[in-house]
Amino acid sequence: MNTALSEARSTQDEALLSTRAARWNGFLVLPENRVAVRAVRSVCRSVLTGKRPGANPLVLHGPPGTGKSRLSASLVQRLSASPDGVTVRVVSAGDVARAPDESLADTELSACDLLALEDIQHLTERTADAACDLIDRRTTHRRVTVVTASAGPSQLANLPHRLTSRLASGLVIQLEPLAVPSRRAILAEVATVKGIRLTDDALDWLSEQVTGGGVRATLGLLQNLAQVASAFPGPLTRADVQQTLTESGQPTSAPNDISRIVERVAVAFGVSEKELLGPSRLRGVLQSRQVAMYLARELTGLSLPRLGAAFGRDHTTVLHACRKVGAEVTNDTELAQRIRDLRSVLA
Repeated sequence: MNTALSEARSTQDEALLSTRAARWNGFLVLPENRVAVRAVRSVCRSVLTGKRPGANPLVLHGPPGTGKSRLSASLVQRLSASPDGVTVRVVSAGDVARAPDESLADTELSACDLLALEDIQHLTERTADAACDLIDRRTTHRRVTVVTASAGPSQLANLPHRLTSRLASGLVIQLEPLAVPSRRAILAEVATVKGIRLTDDALDWLSEQVTGGGVRATLGLLQNLAQVASAFPGPLTRADVQQTLTESGQPTSAPNDISRIVERVAVAFGVSEKELLGPSRLRGVLQSRQVAMYLARELTGLSLPRLGAAFGRDHTTVLHACRKVGAEVTNDTELAQRIRDLRSVLA
């Protein structure tokens, strides 16, 4: 492998990360993902130079839409384009779970320089055992494995301890929920690429929509705007955006309603909005999140999938939260009163 070339790239990476609008191989570096980018950059350097990785595996986790899969893809792209003959494989855990006969014992998966195992939370118990063996083989031979997941190893309750302990023994990094300025930066960049001209107030409004810490749902709204943007003589204003989305069947008031619900519930339970929308499983945070979902379901009338997207969760998580809170209020008078108080403020 070309060590000089790799070191030159590393120097370039440092320069990129020091700029205001830094990018690494096309990936936008933001405050919420900066630590993860540095870790991925270190992995990239280890693979290119043949040096032993500092930690293995590297686990990137966070809510949907925070960029973990995109960052992993940037790493794969960078290494695949290397002239040094680096071998890279990408495996979706969801595909493995749906087709368990496609064995993780594949020799190529054990021997490749980098293996990206995507969305490991989708593994079944049967395939999780094979994943353990694969990670062990790769670690023994100093082959780098990058794993993406919706939550940290300790919170992947559906996976056996044998696997989560191996993940936890590596380097575990959370991509934080995206704050409004970061969502705005991503939306502005995508809008430019798609040729959508937006006024500042329109961009501000879009970036303020609650998305569970990610940007995926808002990018979906942007895609709808792309279909009509050329019909407008000038940049789309906030009013234009809201009207366009309403006419296309996309509600424009519900996200703001959810934002208000999240804000009020967070205050009532003494947690931050970031904690409520994040991955924490602490009892107080978990209960506040479930109450927010329960009230959002009741007060907005949105479907479970749309609520799941707003909170950065699967629709089944919202359904479980609604059922759990509904059952608890019949026996917990304090919780029932707290919800009544919140309902009276939010109604």
